[in-house]
Amino acid sequence: MESKIEAATGKLVVKKVGGKSTVTRCFSKYPLKFIIPNKVGSSETDAVWVYTLTYGGGIVSGDSISCEITVADACTAVLTTQASTKVYKSLGSKSSEQILEKQIFRVVLDSSLVIVDWITSGRHESGEKWDFELYRSTNHIFLEGDQPLFLDSVLLEQGNITNIAERMQDYQVIAMVILLGLASPWENAV
Repeated sequence: MESKIEAATGKLVVKKVGGKSTVTRCFSKYPLKFIIPNKVGSSETDAVWVYTLTYGGGIVSGDSISCEITVADACTAVLTTQASTKVYKSLGSKSSEQILEKQIFRVVLDSSLVIVDWITSGRHESGEKWDFELYRSTNHIFLEGDQPLFLDSVLLEQGNITNIAERMQDYQVIAMVILLGLASPWENAV
């Protein structure tokens, strides 16, 4: 897959400013928009919340979304959406895609990271159960630069013999949750 980072529709940088995690660079263009509320949660919490949203209520035919997000050392950022991202049927040869640089995470030894990556079968009430041509999700976590810590790829692709819906049978969701971080100081308490 060719990299779309040069044509990114969104770039975001979080750095420490005055001892607090702060968005220092934020760029987005159609069809992507970043919403960064001034206050989310307790004022003692040092976290930047970033909501991604798309015009049109989801990813529509011909949309291409590519994000590059950098979170500096000792910073905390939450990247989320207001609701699940809808992907609408493509018209003709116009495909739609969303790329988050293959979701590559580079962490240092004392980093904490929570990843929730999931996809639902679609609007199965409307007969759209696993009704797409291709889904690819790649999550890689590297420790201290290039030391692989976790490498995962999911590929769902229409086949010549069976389609995705037949292979998924009655499953409606694929989800992966990764919790990475320091052990709690209470872990060894009696």
